[in-house]
Amino acid sequence: MTNQIAIIDPFVKSPAINCFNNLVNLLEIRATYHVPALLGLDSLISESLNTQAYIVLGSASHVHENLIWHRPLADFLMSELAKNKPLLGCCFGHQLICHAFGAKVDYYKDEATKLSGGREITVTEDFWNFTKGEKFYLGVTHKQVVNDLPECLSEVGVGLSNDIVIHKTLPFMGTQAHPEASLSFCQTDIKDLKNEEISKLQKSGEKLIKKFFHHFDLI
Repeated sequence: MTNQIAIIDPFVKSPAINCFNNLVNLLEIRATYHVPALLGLDSLISESLNTQAYIVLGSASHVHENLIWHRPLADFLMSELAKNKPLLGCCFGHQLICHAFGAKVDYYKDEATKLSGGREITVTEDFWNFTKGEKFYLGVTHKQVVNDLPECLSEVGVGLSNDIVIHKTLPFMGTQAHPEASLSFCQTDIKDLKNEEISKLQKSGEKLIKKFFHHFDLI
């Protein structure tokens, strides 16, 4: 059977359909699209037997808001992780799962401070098929960050603290960045990027995503 990845778009303002399309084209794999804030978890649950891995995208919501769909989504993904299904969390997806494991999610400095643009992230240790010292230049747009990791999570990439985090025994990796960023996302959400910078961060994001899925033999 063809491997299937469920791509979860937890948008509350505008759907990231361009990022979904970008991922499908990049991975060349069967994928399904889910919008829990709008339609709940029914589609995720009904496709779970056919799903081998998950990607959770960014959101304009924050975990501290505790919206009605936040906890059910986190609980569902934690149960899928317990079945050793790989999960890549991007920005909000990173924060949601780290928070579910017990990390704190706080504003970077204060509620008004937004970090946006490109950020170089350096891998701090060898893990999976990533190499210590390897660098990724990725798009970012966020006000909050993950702090106070629990014992089960490890920081493995820094631009800011905990820019890339993995679980020590389960197939979870989260990044505060947007490796999935489409051209449209770069232009409308990150903004103020030159064309060559967009090209650089997209190539770097593609490299990170492919390395993640190659490690689990899904592409």
